[in-house]
Amino acid sequence: MNSRTAKTDEILAVLKTIRLSAKDQDLVSAGKIRGLTHCDGAVKAELLLDGVAPAEQERALEATRKALKAIAWVTAANVSVAESAPATTPATGNPVGVRNIIAVASGKGGVGKSTIAVNLAAGLAAMGARTGLLDADIYGPSIPLMLGVRDAKPQPVEGPGGKQLFGPVSAHGVKLMSMGFLVEEDKPVIWRGPMLHGALRQFFSDVAWGELDYLIVDLPPGTGDVALTMVQTVQLAGVVIVSTPQQVAMLDARKALNMFSETGVSILGITENMSGAIFGCGGALRWAEEQGVTPLGSIPLDARMCASGDDGIPAVLSRDEAISGPLKRFVREVVSAVDRRNAEAPARKPLSIKR
Repeated sequence: MNSRTAKTDEILAVLKTIRLSAKDQDLVSAGKIRGLTHCDGAVKAELLLDGVAPAEQERALEATRKALKAIAWVTAANVSVAESAPATTPATGNPVGVRNIIAVASGKGGVGKSTIAVNLAAGLAAMGARTGLLDADIYGPSIPLMLGVRDAKPQPVEGPGGKQLFGPVSAHGVKLMSMGFLVEEDKPVIWRGPMLHGALRQFFSDVAWGELDYLIVDLPPGTGDVALTMVQTVQLAGVVIVSTPQQVAMLDARKALNMFSETGVSILGITENMSGAIFGCGGALRWAEEQGVTPLGSIPLDARMCASGDDGIPAVLSRDEAISGPLKRFVREVVSAVDRRNAEAPARKPLSIKR
């Protein structure tokens, strides 16, 4: 365990000693902590205190500051009340029966994020997990090609109350929905924020996903409208950040990591893609450790990965362990990260998306 992770654990241990009242859970178990960061002895944290009287809020803030300052290495404690989380738009329709929604994100394009998302989903399905994949890269949907179903069309199915839903396309044991199924292949999607917002919400609420253990969401590069809409719409189990080893990619990946951290989303870890002679090796994993974030493994740069995407057969399913082995280890690391996150998080209500 590196020193940054050890310090985070020390902070959480202290926060677990604080309760709003004798009958309440501690702040960590009750999910009251948001935006927890620390750097050079300065700790920053926000408390979710909706419905708590102002006088009690101030007592909670002061108790938290005092507890943090009692840690030997802490030089400053900035504790404030978090703004209320944006309300999800209410809606009719089918609840999304998923246990875990995992976003796959990057700060920039060209790092193989969609390849990682495809292989994560296919690897989970190969392990026996009920898995779905939502291609939320609305401007550049490439996943239908990578799963060999570019000519498929979602079929309408009847949901509760007679509501018409999209039936996801199945490929390699994965349920898939993508904008690539709904627009002509060479036709650009020229949409502003509100239209992106509506499309993404429909992908969650108007697709008959059924019961899933994991729903993987492949996000577009950057930190724009689609990522923010998703954070406001569903409760994520966490996000996987994808970067190549060189510094220029990590500069942008850092922005994605900070955006999710600041919106209260758990960072499951960082994976280094295209590792090898051209881009170097190990840079993203070293950066992950410096950030106190779990390194999820390194995926070598291999021409067979490109070929597998063009052929529509995920490389994680290859019988050649030289290509599938690193991907399988990555999938297992993600499962472990989700399990750890769920063990540390407060109990959650079944996920239900409404319009």
